[in-house]
Amino acid sequence: METKLSDETIKQVTLEIVVDELELDVEPDEVDLTANLIDDYEADSLGLIQVLARVNKELAIRLPREEVGELRTVDEIIRRIIQLRAAEEAGDEG
Repeated sequence: METKLSDETIKQVTLEIVVDELELDVEPDEVDLTANLIDDYEADSLGLIQVLARVNKELAIRLPREEVGELRTVDEIIRRIIQLRAAEEAGDEG
């Protein structure tokens, strides 16, 4: 049985993944959620794909690779994960 992750847990795990995968020299709680990952944190497309791959694995969610170009900030990634989890849970109940 899968444990429902809280929004805060999703946020923390995502921040840790972003800091680790993009090799940022900051603590997860110091990441600007609204900063553009490419412009402000110098991420490239491979780095973003690695972030999404780890998010998929560690949070057991399916963020499509096609969305890499659309998800530009940590906040957008977190909101999309929460949206997908809610849709997944709604589907499980029906």
